[in-house]
Formats: sequence, C-alpha cells, structure tokens
Amino acid sequence: MTTPLLVKDAMHARAVTLFPHSTLTDAVVTMQELRVKRLPVVQEGRVVGIVTDGEVRRALPTLSEGLTPWAFTDRVGRVRARDIMRHPVLTVTPDAALTVALRLMLDRRVGGLPVVDEDGELRGMLTLTDILRAEGRAARLHWGAVDQHMTRGVVTVTPGTPASEAAATLKVTRLHVLPVVQGTQLRGVLHEKDLTAAVDRAGATHGPTVLADQFFLSGLMAADLMRPPTGYVTESVPMRDALTRMLDLDVHGLPVITEDGDLLGVVTISDVIRTVLGESIGTGGATA
Repeated sequence: MTTPLLVKDAMHARAVTLFPHSTLTDAVVTMQELRVKRLPVVQEGRVVGIVTDGEVRRALPTLSEGLTPWAFTDRVGRVRARDIMRHPVLTVTPDAALTVALRLMLDRRVGGLPVVDEDGELRGMLTLTDILRAEGRAARLHWGAVDQHMTRGVVTVTPGTPASEAAATLKVTRLHVLPVVQGTQLRGVLHEKDLTAAVDRAGATHGPTVLADQFFLSGLMAADLMRPPTGYVTESVPMRDALTRMLDLDVHGLPVITEDGDLLGVVTISDVIRTVLGESIGTGGATA
C-alpha cells in the first residue's frame, strides 16, 4: 500500500517573507524576481498575514493618474505590508496529509498556505503547484490514461470569435482553457492567463475601467491571442504525463485530440485534482 504524502514532502522549506513594515516596493521586487504570487508576513518568527499579487495590484497607483516618477515612488513607498495583508491566515502543519492541504486550498479558494509548526512559527510554504509536482513524482499507476479523467463537455470558440467574447466565456464558465477550433479540428488554444495578461498590458496606462475585458480587447479576435495548436495531448497519454506537460507549460489545461487532430475534450488541473482526491470524473470545465 502506498504511503500517503505529507505536506513536508512537497513544501518549500525556505519561504521568502515580508515584515509588517515592509514596503509595497519590497513586495513587488520580491514577487517579480522570484516569480511568486504570495508572501507570508512574519513578526518574531510567527505568521501574522499574507500578501498576494492581487493585494499588490490593487494597492499600486495606475499610470493614468499622471503621477511624476517621484510622486509614484513616494505613494508606493508609503504603503506597508500590514496595510494590505490578509489576516488571519490559513496555515497547515508539516505532518498534515497532502490531500488535506489540497482540500483546504480548494474549499477556501487559495493557491498557497504557509506551513507552521505547533508553536506557530513559519517552517515553509506550500502551493498548489508544489502539491501537483509531488503527486506527479509519486507512484500513481492507478491514475490511468487521459481518456479516463478528461472533461468531455468542452466549450470552444473559432479563430474569428471576438477576444472579448472569449474572455466573457471564460469568466462566466470559470474555465481556464478554451480550445479554438475550425469544424472539429484544433487550430489553437486560448488560456485565461494570456487574456488576462493582454488586458493588464492595455490597462497599465489607462487605469481601472468598467467592463475592462470588452474595452481593452475590442478589435481583437481569438486568433490574435491564441497559442499555436502544439500544447495538447492525445487520449492515450498517461495522466501523469499530462500533468507534467501542464506544469512545464505553466497552464491549467490542455486540449485532448485524436491522431487526426479532432478535438475530444480537455484535461485540466481540476481533473488532476479530482484524480488525486479520488473523486468522480467531472463533465464540467476547469475551476482550479
């Protein structure tokens, strides 16, 4: 019988942290350099809060305010981690089962948890990606092939679909991957992160806008933002290999196609999570 994985088997033992008096600039530079989305805030070794990229984005002034470089720097420098951090903080212990931590993340809709000992002192950081990488390394022969776990009820768009419509589809359905097809043939893949990045780039100099997706994506089509139809798997591919490919590409889902290029469905991070938790196969889209 396979020994269940524990949090300490997957966590990062060296967590990068902020202090309550750390500036917004400190958070931005750390997240940018280390490519992380959340930073625990510690005081005397104990976790007192957590700052995510969402809090940082909301706290940053927009360029549309017309601030001089001096004023912009001054405004950012006055914001402290204690002003924007989330608290109290959800945590997990090193000896907790990895599936328990995963369930907590899903139930509370968070992508990472500080790992603390019995005294509440920080021992590391655990993210959803850490969990999936650890599960992918473990022996899980019973996972089977993609066709046993993939989502078959697929929402698609065509290359000529307006990008704003595709973005709205992703938001309404809470999907993260949208195959672009012509007939039954896969022509490309739209990922939520790519649409979000396009909106962020356009909005950086404009500032907050009502219905930003429709405003900033106006005039663009799915074909303008889709990735080439190379990020896919076939139905016979082992589920473990599909997970590895998603992690390597840093995406939340992959189209599943036949040898002739016809779309069969998608395999998503949500499908992987259900597999890890031993839950029934879903027919909806990705929610992770």
